[in-house]
Amino acid sequence: MKYRLLLILVLGLPILLTACQGDTTLTFSNKTECGTATITLTNEETGNLEQYTLDEGKTIELKIKHSVVYNYEIQYSGRPDSNMTCETKRGVVEVPERGQNANFSLLGVTATPGSNE
Repeated sequence: MKYRLLLILVLGLPILLTACQGDTTLTFSNKTECGTATITLTNEETGNLEQYTLDEGKTIELKIKHSVVYNYEIQYSGRPDSNMTCETKRGVVEVPERGQNANFSLLGVTATPGSNE
């Protein structure tokens, strides 16, 4: 009986630990002064495209699949009280392990004069 319990623990513990690792996520924090950010995330494996909006000063956490490459594009709406336009940012990210998180703090972007001059 003791050996059976030990065997169950030895075999079951890795499965239990794997299940408890949590979600794999990307976290975006909009700390710019560029207005609302529109984040487009494309799963390269499936081609699925998802779009999210993120207001200034806010944070969003997106659940993703681990070990999958994602393309992202971040566009800014600009601010009505400014004629500055913020440039679109693009990149690629992959979170290799289940339960890990990749953080993106959108701190500063290159502001250029807008067309409202």
